[in-house]
Amino acid sequence: METKKTRNTEKQNLVKEILSKAEHTLSAEDIMDAMPIKVNKTTIYRILDRFAEKGDVHFITGKNGKAYYALCDGCGVSHKIHNHIHFECQACNEVTCLPNTLHIPNLEGFTIQETQFLVIGICNKCKK
Repeated sequence: METKKTRNTEKQNLVKEILSKAEHTLSAEDIMDAMPIKVNKTTIYRILDRFAEKGDVHFITGKNGKAYYALCDGCGVSHKIHNHIHFECQACNEVTCLPNTLHIPNLEGFTIQETQFLVIGICNKCKK
């Protein structure tokens, strides 16, 4: 696949800044709402897709089918193989990347192209 050259635009910088300050994953709508300038949702998705292709962000699909994005921290070459757990709180709906890692087994006869680990429950903030 041919990689397009892209400019480092103000909108891209703002998306990265918003993700870097986030305490948990963000949906495209969350990012759009946090933008200090007007940006349409399609542009946000294009930026996020570009970042995911480059390995700058990863996403997890929540229980509601919505994608939640976070900056990558050392994803490396196998960017789509994320061996950490994501936790979705059923009370506040926040999806959080957790430091816990999982061993991804070698499945004979299968080629793993992507992994997503989502644990659903109630976060410590909502338990109180």
